[in-house]
Amino acid sequence: MNIYDLTFEIETGMPTCGTDWHQNVQIVPMGTIDEVGRNTQRIVLGSHSGTHMDAPYHFIQDGTTMESLDINYMWGTAKVVDFRNKGQGDVVTIDDVRNIDVEERLIFVFGWYHNWKTDKYYKDFPCFSTEAIEYLISKGMKFMAMDTPSPDDGSAINMKEGEDSPNHKILLREKIVMVEYLNNTDVLDSSKRYEIVALPMKVKGSDGSPARVLVREV
Repeated sequence: MNIYDLTFEIETGMPTCGTDWHQNVQIVPMGTIDEVGRNTQRIVLGSHSGTHMDAPYHFIQDGTTMESLDINYMWGTAKVVDFRNKGQGDVVTIDDVRNIDVEERLIFVFGWYHNWKTDKYYKDFPCFSTEAIEYLISKGMKFMAMDTPSPDDGSAINMKEGEDSPNHKILLREKIVMVEYLNNTDVLDSSKRYEIVALPMKVKGSDGSPARVLVREV
């Protein structure tokens, strides 16, 4: 049985979403074996650092927070949807998803993780049209994971409040479990079946959390 890890490492100086208000990741010693008899570190990071899961509260003021998400959708069989034909600036349209046999858990593979730690990662990554997202939800999708930073247009983060990230808002209002920043998706084959486990930290009141995401072929 091969278990594949689709998670980026959390490390000091890793890329974040690129805004001036987002916390940079810092992992620094608090105590050392020489000083206090044990190594202990302080970990400072934002709730959307690296491979992570969003909670509705991220965009919805009275939305569900991380500790209350339905864990039943975080573990189970998943379908791989191969969009490696989509490149920089491309949009997944409703025509692209109409032929998908939609299941509760979908993993969307673009191969975009190869751009991690480059200037390209946050620029014009493939995204989804609003119509495509609404179609997937209407067909029963409850869990959506992707190896890009967002299901929305990469310029959305710079739009004024109320206009940005429409796909996030649609997904989170419907309480779709959403995982972003998958790593190592080249190991996935759309002709095979997988079991996925995507478990965030149980942070009370949080809008998101880093998650460890594992898959195995079934």
